[in-house]
Amino acid sequence: MDFRQIEAYVKVIELASFSKAAEAIFLSQPSVSTYVGALEKELGAVLINRSTKEVSPTPAGKIFYENAKELLSLKHNTAERIKNLSGNFSGEIDILASTVPAQYILPELLARFGKMYPNICFNVKQAGTGEIYRGIVAQKAEIGFSGGVDGGDRCEFYEFMTEKLVFIAPQGGFLDAKDYDLEELLYGYPFIAREKGSGTRAQYENFFVERGVDISKINIRAGFDNTQSIINAVANGMGISVVSEFAADVFMRHNMVTAVKLKTPLPERKFYYMLKRNFVQSHLVGLFAEFLGGKRCR
Repeated sequence: MDFRQIEAYVKVIELASFSKAAEAIFLSQPSVSTYVGALEKELGAVLINRSTKEVSPTPAGKIFYENAKELLSLKHNTAERIKNLSGNFSGEIDILASTVPAQYILPELLARFGKMYPNICFNVKQAGTGEIYRGIVAQKAEIGFSGGVDGGDRCEFYEFMTEKLVFIAPQGGFLDAKDYDLEELLYGYPFIAREKGSGTRAQYENFFVERGVDISKINIRAGFDNTQSIINAVANGMGISVVSEFAADVFMRHNMVTAVKLKTPLPERKFYYMLKRNFVQSHLVGLFAEFLGGKRCR
């Protein structure tokens, strides 16, 4: 067994095609088939279902695929660590992040990190918390950022930042300058909600329930899957909402929305980064995690 065989097998599974895998790693299709066949002979197990139109892994193939990805990652990380002994750190880090980290937290953090390591670049993709967890487990990205710890036990979560949630309303709108009860706001005024599964929504709904609010009585006027759309809807007079203070800050400073005063302040929100558990992280991810700091919470 050698790394060329392992790489060929991983590409076949990822692309669900022998021909596409061959093209991706600059080999002929017969060579890829030979490599996979040699692996199966050595392991004494069929790794790929070939009887269907789309190539897929057998149960044994799924086990081998997961370990093969780790072997290739270990090979890459070892080469990178040796190369970086010179102190010239370079390479890429793939990130999955939920809305607030992707749009309002990571840009500033990556800029600061980039001043320390200018030859490390980042590929950031936005996703929901559940999708982030699944993506890290499947090694579609190396590190994930979210406002929740939803998911199973295949990732480690580190709390690295907190912020305040803020109730916002249209500037000069229908609310008075007084301290409001939650029930008065939520039952009496149209509310703009985040989509189900959002870390922000989970946190503010838990807070509402703890304070005796009947979620079913909230007058939800609309739901959006991103914070920017919610703030714009509020600014245009559609209703009130709860959002990240990071996200609302520029709108409040430009007098487009205003913070609503509450008799019971909203809780702080925690942000986490996640790494795949029992997995050898790249040297670059290790540097980035060290920069972030944080407290392991699960």
